[in-house]
Amino acid sequence: MPADLPVLTVILEVLRRTPIWVWGVLAAIVLAGALQMRSHVLSRRRVALIPIGLGAYSLWGALAIAGFHAQTLIAWAAGVAVMLVAGRGLPWASRVRHDARRDVFEVGATVWPLVLMLAVFATRYAVTVTLVFHREWSSLTGFAWLVGIGYGALSGLLASRALAILARAGVRRPAGLVAVAGVR
Repeated sequence: MPADLPVLTVILEVLRRTPIWVWGVLAAIVLAGALQMRSHVLSRRRVALIPIGLGAYSLWGALAIAGFHAQTLIAWAAGVAVMLVAGRGLPWASRVRHDARRDVFEVGATVWPLVLMLAVFATRYAVTVTLVFHREWSSLTGFAWLVGIGYGALSGLLASRALAILARAGVRRPAGLVAVAGVR
């Protein structure tokens, strides 16, 4: 695309060239997030599914975009670790009640899962579009670190929320998130 095109023209062209399946993924994310915007009951497994699924998606996105390098994986893990710690101070579970008899979590309506899921999607979309215009950035170490940390930070926030919910039932270790999801 010529560099002297108006910004609106570039944006419209990017949107026009976006594959239709991407909009399907966005619709699924909006639906999943919208369901969180009402009070609902979740099993332990369901509490863990979103951070594990989107964490895997974000790791795959970081590695696919910035390259399958140790630096990308380290940056992603650093982002996760920082936000797991930082997320402890957020009131994720202020509207959560654990029903020990049924071993489920009654979660109040919240917009945060939708916001975080949309942030993962928007990050992936923005990075992909950026690489269309600047393919050479994919080989830059700083770009790999930035992408890895960004994706990892979002994954860490999602995991922090899940851990805060699980803590209502006494699950306090990050390993508990994996065990709750049934992954061995």
